[in-house]
Amino acid sequence: MKKTKKVLALIMAIVMLSTTVAVAASAAEVNNAVPSIVVPGLFQSETKYYEDGKATDLEAPFFMGDTMEIVGVALTDALVPISKMLISQKDKDQKAAKALSGILGDALMGRLKSDENGKFINDVRATKYYDSFKDLSKYDKDYILDQLPLNKYIDMAGEENLYVFSYASLGNMKDTAEELYDFIQFVKKDSGSDKVNLAPISQGGSVMNAVMQLYKDNGRNISDDINRIVYVIPALDGSLLVGEIYQYGLLDDNGELYSKMLPALMGVDEMTGYLVNIVLRIFPNADLNTILDIVAYDLVNDYMRYSTLLWGLVPSGNYEACREMYLTDDSMKVIREQTDWYYNAQKNSDANILDAKNKGVEVFDIVDYNVPLYEIIDSWDDVNADGVIHLDSTSMGAYSVGVAKELPKDYVRSVNNCTNPNHDHSDPRNIVDANTGLLPCTTFYFYNQNHESTGSNDVIMKLVSELLVDENFKDVYSYPDRFPQFNVGRKSKGFMNDLEETKNMDLSHLSSTDRAKLENAIARGEAALDNTNVDLDEFEAAKEYFYDVRDEVLYGEPKEYTGGLDFNDYLTTIFKIISDLLYFFFDGAGFSEM
Repeated sequence: MKKTKKVLALIMAIVMLSTTVAVAASAAEVNNAVPSIVVPGLFQSETKYYEDGKATDLEAPFFMGDTMEIVGVALTDALVPISKMLISQKDKDQKAAKALSGILGDALMGRLKSDENGKFINDVRATKYYDSFKDLSKYDKDYILDQLPLNKYIDMAGEENLYVFSYASLGNMKDTAEELYDFIQFVKKDSGSDKVNLAPISQGGSVMNAVMQLYKDNGRNISDDINRIVYVIPALDGSLLVGEIYQYGLLDDNGELYSKMLPALMGVDEMTGYLVNIVLRIFPNADLNTILDIVAYDLVNDYMRYSTLLWGLVPSGNYEACREMYLTDDSMKVIREQTDWYYNAQKNSDANILDAKNKGVEVFDIVDYNVPLYEIIDSWDDVNADGVIHLDSTSMGAYSVGVAKELPKDYVRSVNNCTNPNHDHSDPRNIVDANTGLLPCTTFYFYNQNHESTGSNDVIMKLVSELLVDENFKDVYSYPDRFPQFNVGRKSKGFMNDLEETKNMDLSHLSSTDRAKLENAIARGEAALDNTNVDLDEFEAAKEYFYDVRDEVLYGEPKEYTGGLDFNDYLTTIFKIISDLLYFFFDGAGFSEM
């Protein structure tokens, strides 16, 4: 069994599965809208940590204590063994590794630990919303819209038709599914509607697997309660990132540890990633790897394996091996029974979806693709993905060779889920075979769209809204000019906000020439946004033109695209060069070993 060299990847991968998804809509009028329940993704629900019945001022999602308190514990418990290791360049009896493991595990996940029954040991609760959005407090509304900017959906369907189901993302899967099952009944009663729509997002897809299994277990007809399900980048078969973390299948060569890993995890803050690459070399290579091995093992073994909601993000293909690693002990019997139950629900996901569809529930799916998984696991470049979840999971089985890899000329599909000869589900880039997905006629694909920035793609958000409110929207052929089955990813949230802000400015002080120029730039930007059949080149050109004109007319400083570097860019370049040179000349050696 291969062990990890990347402890930070454990935590970052969990955080990366969190996605902020907004829902926008067209200007179409909607009468008698079916109420919609949004099931958020990882860490999108407000969750609080309580002591003596009162919420403590600890920041979610990990509820870490005061920084100085953590530093104090580190100085007390780890300073001596770390100092000895740095002086001797050897971690005798792995004392430094064990000390760091205890501190890091308790700081990151101590307050979120569950017991052998899969229940939080501490008082950790998600804020529950047993009202429609219309009747929530201003605080709750602001929080929800900060996490899930649903303003346009509200404009389209009304505040009274929006409900949000919240849950603690590292809690108990069975409990969460039962709560959602009950919440559906509550919404029907509260709204007076015969049925509801559901929009499960990311981890919400895993929860939806469990709910559908509950309907089956309880002998209930799901179509009695649910009108439509609109899956949004759902983790229906978990995420390989989580599965391989549980199995220690993370990248473990020195090139990844000292070169690619941290910059990839830091995202836009590559500078810090390369700096950490350099600083890590104060540790001898063997001892650094041992430290990370022990910390990683303890985080999974002492904390992560007790969260049955996290187990829901383990792909079915990884489950049995992970079960053997963590759940065979008698003390894990209750958790094992719960994860076995979810594993069965996960394997039955396709069958349960088809059963719901056959009973009259309309099911749609929105998928991002052609973005490799984060470079933290062995199979990061073996599958097509959206950066966080592999395509097979989000698309209900659509086949692809990999990112930016065309299907081979001699490719023959193993299954065809659309037998209508008049239908064409061809990917114009020949990367995905949509016919092999479970629902080829109601699954939409967005090329080069990253999981984490799905909420910044206004086209996806408009699509979600219209699927939730427009009963005439039946499949990918309903509005192909506006919403083709294969579309293009784009990031537009900031641009939309800047356009709106500029439109609302008092422009009376401008000359007629400048005002006309700015209004033309705004109009071009709005036209690009209105085009939901994305022309990415025109969109980017319209965005650049708007910012050029805005800055020139309002601030007297036209935006210059010189290709020059700012200060952070210079530092990033410098640290990258140093990091790359250290790896080139010394591989994984620490400073003392050089």
